[in-house]
Amino acid sequence: MSEMIKQQRAESFVFVGEEALKLRYKPLRQGVVVRSHVVKEITNDEHVIFKEHVDYVVDYERGVISRTSNSRIPDWSLHPMFGLKRFDHTLYADYSNQAYTVYAQYDYIADRYEREADPQIASSILPRTWSKLQAGAQVTYTVLGDSISTGGEASAEQWTYFNRLSRYLCEQYGPSAGSGITLLNKAIGGETSKGGLARIERDVIPTRPDLVTIGYGMNDQSISAAGQVSAVPLPQFVENMETMIKLLREQTSCDIILVTPCSPNPDWQRTSGRTVDYAAALCELGIRYNVGVADAYAVWEAELAAGKTPGSLLLNNINHPNDYGHELYLQAFLKLLHGK
Repeated sequence: MSEMIKQQRAESFVFVGEEALKLRYKPLRQGVVVRSHVVKEITNDEHVIFKEHVDYVVDYERGVISRTSNSRIPDWSLHPMFGLKRFDHTLYADYSNQAYTVYAQYDYIADRYEREADPQIASSILPRTWSKLQAGAQVTYTVLGDSISTGGEASAEQWTYFNRLSRYLCEQYGPSAGSGITLLNKAIGGETSKGGLARIERDVIPTRPDLVTIGYGMNDQSISAAGQVSAVPLPQFVENMETMIKLLREQTSCDIILVTPCSPNPDWQRTSGRTVDYAAALCELGIRYNVGVADAYAVWEAELAAGKTPGSLLLNNINHPNDYGHELYLQAFLKLLHGK
């Protein structure tokens, strides 16, 4: 089996006391670097690079990392919400774990070479986008969805999943000097598929898009403030999404990618436990209408299964991915485009 050394960048952690957390991959012994922010900004005076053996220790054999007893890394066990089950975030002035999130960088040995991008796969999923980029033309990419699709909790625009995707598409499929992507974000925080359907003909179709990504499901599956099991029942969600696909097909020639939602914090009061059903419904719609599906839910669940904690992936501690979480969304797109 072929091996290659890869670098894991900005893997996020929220530490609890001196409890060991699993690193996503087994790091090489050259060292794991932990910092307070993804990158050091010129204006960021609070950026800290923590010291191994002083602030944290790494068990390279087990692939785990933990705080030391006198670490400068913030300890989530000191937060008022630590250990709460079925919590109501509206009761707390600060329910975010942003101040407790740190980021690690390290090298690891991948099991095998990743499958190279296959132009035939990408061109079949994104025929219009691919052909325009290849021709050196401008592509209009319109984003529709909820707060995650507004870029919710990414530390900067460049780290949002849709900006990451735009860069990837240009670099991978736009060899011509004139090719590029105009990104128009029409997502609205707190919205469900019902709201998206109500305004798609007003806000999205007039942009004359070449590519539209539609990211709903997080708010649809959530238990409503009134206690409704799901804010938008699954059958209605499917109908809303189906109608949006049909409207885009009837009134544009754009490529369409549906985006499944990540998993919310299971201890959040409004988590219905049915995110899997809404994600599965989107995958089924993708098959039925022959549109691509970036299955962020599946990628997210794989991270949790590998030992990542919900808090380490959700910057607001509820349902918004941090920078590493937005990278996981990008990985869902890459799996789609690489035919994985």
